[in-house]
Amino acid sequence: SEGCDNPDAYYNTLGPEIWEQTSGEVTHFVAGGSTGGTMSGTSRFLKEASEGRVQTLMPDPVGSVLWGAYHGDGTPAEEGALAAMKYKVEGVGKDSVPGALSFENVDAMLSVTDKEAFDMCRRLSETEGVLAGGSGGLNVHAAVELSERLDKGTIVTVLPDSGVKYLSKIFNSSWRDQNGLKDGAEDPQENLQKARIDAGPEDALAAVADHPQKPPLANREEAGRFLQAAVTMFSEYATARELHQGGPAGAKAIADQPVIKLRSPEQICGEFARVGVPMAIGDNEEAAGREELLEACQLTLDLSMQTNHPLFMNQLYAGPDPVGLVGEWLVAAANSNVHTYEVAPVFTLAEREALAKMARMWMAVPEGGETPTHDGLFVPGGSMANMYGILLARHAADPEVRERGLAGGPRMVGFCSDEAHYSFLKGAATTGLGRQNMVAVATDDDGVMIPEALDAAIEEAKAAGAKPFFVGATAGTTVLGAYDNFTAVRKVCDRHGVWMHVDAAWGSGAFLSPRLRAQYLAGVESADSITWNPHKQMNMPLTCSAFLTKKEGALREANASSAAYLFQPDKLYTEMDLGDRSIQCGRRADAFKLWLAWKSKGDKQWAAESEHAYDLAATFERRIRASERRFVMAARRSCTNVCFWYVPPRLRPQLALHALLDGDEMDPEGPVDISGVPKPLLDELQGVAPKLKARMQETGDAMIGFQQNKGLPNFFRCVFAGAKGLDETVLEELLERMDVLGQDL
Repeated sequence: SEGCDNPDAYYNTLGPEIWEQTSGEVTHFVAGGSTGGTMSGTSRFLKEASEGRVQTLMPDPVGSVLWGAYHGDGTPAEEGALAAMKYKVEGVGKDSVPGALSFENVDAMLSVTDKEAFDMCRRLSETEGVLAGGSGGLNVHAAVELSERLDKGTIVTVLPDSGVKYLSKIFNSSWRDQNGLKDGAEDPQENLQKARIDAGPEDALAAVADHPQKPPLANREEAGRFLQAAVTMFSEYATARELHQGGPAGAKAIADQPVIKLRSPEQICGEFARVGVPMAIGDNEEAAGREELLEACQLTLDLSMQTNHPLFMNQLYAGPDPVGLVGEWLVAAANSNVHTYEVAPVFTLAEREALAKMARMWMAVPEGGETPTHDGLFVPGGSMANMYGILLARHAADPEVRERGLAGGPRMVGFCSDEAHYSFLKGAATTGLGRQNMVAVATDDDGVMIPEALDAAIEEAKAAGAKPFFVGATAGTTVLGAYDNFTAVRKVCDRHGVWMHVDAAWGSGAFLSPRLRAQYLAGVESADSITWNPHKQMNMPLTCSAFLTKKEGALREANASSAAYLFQPDKLYTEMDLGDRSIQCGRRADAFKLWLAWKSKGDKQWAAESEHAYDLAATFERRIRASERRFVMAARRSCTNVCFWYVPPRLRPQLALHALLDGDEMDPEGPVDISGVPKPLLDELQGVAPKLKARMQETGDAMIGFQQNKGLPNFFRCVFAGAKGLDETVLEELLERMDVLGQDL
């Protein structure tokens, strides 16, 4: 049949048969347009089954109208517009394009003369014992030509007609001689063939042979199906319903589901090779199909840290907020660069509004008050935000350094506490100050910078001929969670005329709650600049970090390059451009996910979530202090950091003989004092946390970090970044499991 059902017939029969017989290894399908459905239906099935990998070649007899129809105006003048010349190979295309034929899945068309097709028929008969008709010779000739161009592949073609009806023609020497098809003679259609190819592509096989195959996902419909499947997978993963259902069922799921399925690098590589997507990107890398890519995505999630697991308490971040995640996906889908308003109008406005809101919260503006003057940017991480603080402070102290460079200027010296984040040292090295010129200031037992020590360090630097220019205070240190005394630090900075920056990357959750702000952030509004990381306690997808300063225009003064091709002064809305404030050119729209999440929660929900995390950390501290020395606090809790030792049973009686704590260990105000503990016991305690953590990792239990600090033996540091899915029962059961795992240490 040449009707509309013809392609469907081949789609349901020949296509699946080819796929089954080749075990899915077919790479090329070759067929003429004799009924239309052979090519249309079969190629449609093979492309769907292979996710676009199979390529199709349609051989076409010289004189057919199909060449012109496929190439538009590609029919040479000798043929006339869609007017057919006579040819000996039987089939369609002499008068019109059949209704069953669709070019949608045809990747290339090869013009074949009668002589080339008939010579192949005779060759098949003589060498293979196959009596093929003209269309069969046409197809096999094209397949052979294609095979000569491929390094590897599996070509499938069909023999649609029998040679019996050609016995008096193709296989009759007299007939061949009469029609100019004699063996060894010139091809009578050579001139028409040349004219035809000249009107089409120079290399008809290039699309399916020499050129790289289109990746499967180059097809937008296929890409859409891939994206839909991926979104479903990611949504299920990010939602983690069982882990966050609460109650006894939630506690059981939390205990049963591993935080990570930790594997060696060799095991991970083996798993990816198993699904057909090796980790290595080799030479002549071939495109993977949709199902393989989805398997690789699922495997990546399976073997990665499940940061949305409530017991992921290892680092200062956690699983992403669902609305923030949608914002992240939107930003990636839009793929805009937030350097100019004209290419990112909505993202520019969202960033400006997010910065304005954060500036009001930082500077404690009363409800309904005007937004104070400020400047700011969303930047790729807290380390970069702290470096912006160093850059602006240096520019304020020595504006000429921007053009002059460091040579010839004063020796600039900055200060931060010995508990501050290492990004201050990195910033000093990157900006050319030198690590030696970022002075570490002593802290007290709780990790709080000692204002008198800061003042003395600045005086010492002045006496040595240096120019103090920067102090980096901290709101929530990495290990102990300490908040510096911002009011006292401000007084020291004012006395010496030094820029005060506050790294609130971790402890900025306290901005969200009036109660927590009063407890932890008194005086922070006096700083000249701050770092605020919403990807930490606010659970925005990484990265989402902001730098803010009170000095309006300071970022442009320190960083602007006025690139003429971007920041034209006479274009529309040029005053809205953010890019010239930055040391980057390419900037992601990281502010948008925070803007969207803020719209979804409002201020009250942010306050409730932040208070939940801080209160739960306080509860966990009380549980540890009430554990009868199975667990012992290593420092007073601050922020949401709870630092503690696990004490194995055999060490408990010995430690009970010594004053590990100054005063009653039930007293949350008691500082740690290890002066009475013999060194051998401290050495043994030093090895407990690494061994216990290794056992927890092997079982997939809670991910909690450990470290040494202030001369103390290794202790666990449990941090509550959002504390989603956690309650007192879950924490109590965690301590019980840790005690079971550590009984014999």
